[in-house]
Amino acid sequence: FMLKSNHYQHDLIGFVENLSILDIVPSSNILRINSNDVQELTDSIKKIGLLAPIVVRSLVSGKFEIIAGNRRVGACKSLGWKRIPCCIVELDDKAAFEASIVENVQRHTLNIMEEGLAFRKYVTECGWGGISELASRLSKSSSYVSKRIRLLDLPQDVLHLICESEISISAGEELLSLDEKDKQSKLASLVVDRSLSSKKLRSIIKKQESEWYHNEDQFYSEIEDKQKRILQLFDKSIITLREAVNKLAINIEKIQDEWILFETLMYHKNSINSQIDLLIRQKKRFIKGKNFINK
Repeated sequence: FMLKSNHYQHDLIGFVENLSILDIVPSSNILRINSNDVQELTDSIKKIGLLAPIVVRSLVSGKFEIIAGNRRVGACKSLGWKRIPCCIVELDDKAAFEASIVENVQRHTLNIMEEGLAFRKYVTECGWGGISELASRLSKSSSYVSKRIRLLDLPQDVLHLICESEISISAGEELLSLDEKDKQSKLASLVVDRSLSSKKLRSIIKKQESEWYHNEDQFYSEIEDKQKRILQLFDKSIITLREAVNKLAINIEKIQDEWILFETLMYHKNSINSQIDLLIRQKKRFIKGKNFINK
């Protein structure tokens, strides 16, 4: 059996065998921080079965260590499976770790923090190769690998926001230019609260000495004032349109017998009402922070 990977330099050659789940041990290099939630995967395997065998390597103890498929094994255990199809390969520690990283990166199963931790372990802790070598294994750029490792320098709360897609990776990279962790956290919260783009964040950081860190209250006050002005414009526009509708309604009552003019004014009245509804919806989205001007 040959397990092919477009991103891995060497095909993994092995043979498939149904192994007892009791003989399978977890990987010594588990890459996923939170791998407990396997209910969705369990439901899928229950309905359509296991689409691909897990990849394991044999150990001196006679057991088999998982290289790829920790969550699949957990799901099969919860379903009461006694045996599971496995592709058995012979790999040393380095090759096994490489195969595990490649498989997870290919399938996009790792979040930003998990990727960074795996890359750092390979390059720094284990010393198995440099950034360029690992990038070649993954068919990624060296900057992709180095940036993921650098993001680990951010505070845990900021990393959590990136992993949950509350802020973008590019915004996280902008925050790395700051030296103090508390400032990184504060600005990350500001990005979430105000839906700031990475471009706007970069502008704020460049002006940090005069516009934010030395006068934080003034900076927040300016943002609040800007939002209040926009909300006032929403309200004024809605009031103006409602007044127009009321005036049209008065005129419509006077010319009900003139059906051509009546239909024309009714059309415009309904059209203005639609615009009022649209403005109200946009105002609600703005209040929730989804329409904040961030250019």
